[in-house]
Amino acid sequence: MPPITCRSGVATVMGIVLVLLGLHSGGLAQTTEELIANLRSPIAKTRLEAARKLGQRRQREAAEPLARVLRTDARADVRREAARALGLIKDETSIPALLAALSDAHRDVRRAAILALVSFYTETNIEFIVAERRGWQVLNPFLSTYEATIVEPETNVDERIIHGLMRVAQTDGDLSCRKAAIRALGVLRATAVVPQLGRLFAGHSALRVEILKTFMKLGDPRAGPYIIPFLNDANADVRKSAIIAVGLLRIAEATPALIDVFERPRDEETARLALEALAQLGDRAAEKIFLQNLEHPLPERRRFAAEGLARIGDLAHVEHISRLRLRERDRRAQLAQAFALYRLGRREFLEAIFQELDGGHHAQAAQYLLEVEPEDLYPLLQRGSLQARRAVVEALGRIGSREAIEHLRPLLRAEDPDLVNAANLAIQRIERRERAKSASPQPRTRPRRVGKPGERS
Repeated sequence: MPPITCRSGVATVMGIVLVLLGLHSGGLAQTTEELIANLRSPIAKTRLEAARKLGQRRQREAAEPLARVLRTDARADVRREAARALGLIKDETSIPALLAALSDAHRDVRRAAILALVSFYTETNIEFIVAERRGWQVLNPFLSTYEATIVEPETNVDERIIHGLMRVAQTDGDLSCRKAAIRALGVLRATAVVPQLGRLFAGHSALRVEILKTFMKLGDPRAGPYIIPFLNDANADVRKSAIIAVGLLRIAEATPALIDVFERPRDEETARLALEALAQLGDRAAEKIFLQNLEHPLPERRRFAAEGLARIGDLAHVEHISRLRLRERDRRAQLAQAFALYRLGRREFLEAIFQELDGGHHAQAAQYLLEVEPEDLYPLLQRGSLQARRAVVEALGRIGSREAIEHLRPLLRAEDPDLVNAANLAIQRIERRERAKSASPQPRTRPRRVGKPGERS
């Protein structure tokens, strides 16, 4: 046999590689038809892999066969994979099968069905819905941080899904499934079930923290009467979450109870949360507390005191806050004082808030923008860093009226794609909000805002 030359050896190797590539891309690749056929294989592993691959392909022709697997397959892991695949494909004809799977005998299938139903309305990673939480987790709940895990307002969610999830929350025999359903209702903005969640909240202590978090996400003040009795609950997780919730939801009726909690707290953290919630409410009944804490040794107390006075809106405090800001060393407290001065008529202090959008306390500054008059934000669209301008665009999308759209439209021609996308989303949010106002004579529920800077409340 003649020796293999270098050139012929390379050719041989390349030939083998090409054959392998051909097998991988053609001979071994399975068609959708083959994968659908494999859903009926007597081998469970084959059925499971077929369901997984069909989900990845997101082809609607696979929806009906996968729904059949979800209803009839004897293996729970295969049914679970079929549910996941249907959540990726998002074919509405599969909703009945997924709703039926909410009653599956195996909890993993029920949890997968919950995720799949929510997936019809979002492409965001929502695995947190079925994650196990241990201990109280600080949500940073006074900031608007949930948009990535909640559908846009006015999203038309199928009522069958809401009813199915509520049934799981009320009756499922597995606590983790009930919690997952409650979280899912929050992601889907299921405000219609607030009364049902409220009754569930009062009667089931193991679900209270999850329901409180969903109340916060829904932003519906109708939850207030259910929450107020638990502001001084013996369970620390429930107590702290309840305090956070009434502040975030601006439940004015909670002010007397919050004052009582603040003046007789179970611990320092409870006192801090109560003061923060009172600051969110900005009720004149707490004015004395705010004044007492303006010069407190703890900077967080000084910050919340300034925010509370900002929302009360009494111009008599302008000079006092202005003097304190000159000697304040803590950046967060100083930023809160700038916010207070702006709200009390010193419009020039909006610049300090705007500058902090590029600083270490971006989230705090961005939250203050939601309480700035929209017309004061328009000039800021044309200057500053991209990060700062995106924050202004985001704020206008949430608080702006139709007038703001004309100021946002030029940004649709900006060079930065993130800024263009932010402006486009803001315009859509405003348009949806305006359409909702036109369609219904009822005022939309939203957090209370103080009057324009310079006005006495």
